[in-house]
Amino acid sequence: MGKNAETRDEAQMREGTQRTSSQVLDMIGLKGKVTEGGPLPRPCDGYEPEGEVDRMDHSWSIYDLPYEELEQAYEGMRTKLPAKGWKVTQDGPDESPAKTPTLRADAPDGDYAVQLQLMDNRKDPTSKTKALIGVTVVSRCFRPS
Repeated sequence: MGKNAETRDEAQMREGTQRTSSQVLDMIGLKGKVTEGGPLPRPCDGYEPEGEVDRMDHSWSIYDLPYEELEQAYEGMRTKLPAKGWKVTQDGPDESPAKTPTLRADAPDGDYAVQLQLMDNRKDPTSKTKALIGVTVVSRCFRPS
């Protein structure tokens, strides 16, 4: 038997995810370029019936700034998130060969989570973007109404 998920209005979940992304961008406090796009529904695993439970996923990045500014803003999120009531659940390198610095936190209401990654591509001659902060905001899993 699968896990339970609350029934929620998809448009409201999309708006909440967008609002949470905007709050995270404001906390980062940088005025670089931000990738376009918006929250999209993605399937959640482990729920019955299969394929009827989603989450909103909003991935974006801030770039076109010196690495040092991005690094300082990323480091600042270690204190800004908890100061706003977010619970940090991971702080350290990811498991990739690059050991990318990764910070994950859950929102105070438990409805959203955020992952930030500080990407350093300065040594990669093929990279168009030399450094960025990658951000992914996800909602809790829900059954669309």
